[in-house]
Amino acid sequence: MEFLKTYVLRRNACTAVCFWRSKVVQKPSVRRISTTFPRSTVMPAWVIDKYGKNEVLRFTQNMMIPIIHYPNEVIVKVHAASVNPIDVNMRSGYGAKALNMKRDPLHMKIKGEEFPLTLGRDVSGVVMECGLDVKYFKPGDEVWAAVPPWKQGTLSEFVVVSGNEVSHKPKSLTHTQAASLPYVALTAWSAINKIGGLNDKNCTGKRISVKESIIAGHFSWPVVLI
Repeated sequence: MEFLKTYVLRRNACTAVCFWRSKVVQKPSVRRISTTFPRSTVMPAWVIDKYGKNEVLRFTQNMMIPIIHYPNEVIVKVHAASVNPIDVNMRSGYGAKALNMKRDPLHMKIKGEEFPLTLGRDVSGVVMECGLDVKYFKPGDEVWAAVPPWKQGTLSEFVVVSGNEVSHKPKSLTHTQAASLPYVALTAWSAINKIGGLNDKNCTGKRISVKESIIAGHFSWPVVLI
């Protein structure tokens, strides 16, 4: 009789343990923040390690491939990029203090941490990877973009841009043609909108002349005549 009681108690204890394990031990939930993991692969790029004249330009095969840090970003494989006057000015240090404040508003980095700095604002290429919140693009889409001057530039194999900085490339344009337009086109639009005061509500029936000058095969700042 005593043996039967011991057997029943042990069996009940085993059942309780098994029940506790089945209820408590669960697979932990994982919140995905980005679709990209840090890699050790590198890419070719034109960079500068300090501000100066043309001699500070350096071609490297060892620039780290950029990764997605925010869910609204995309990685673009560069098919074509262009040079604008702002790239020449940035090479010389134009706006360096203001741009560093934009890159590091809390002043947590030491001076010079923006280097190696990749120049280039315009890009035309193909989407390689998208952040989790990107809805309008997918890998393989042909796109063009104007990258803000506080970000790493487009004179490289890959570049990261936010979803609101990129759009689908017109099918009528080649990558080379498309890469010559975004920055100067946005400059022209800014002049038309901010200085000329024109927008989609008041420009019906009006004609605008946009004169572009060409330097070394690339468009420079536009002159807008209203």
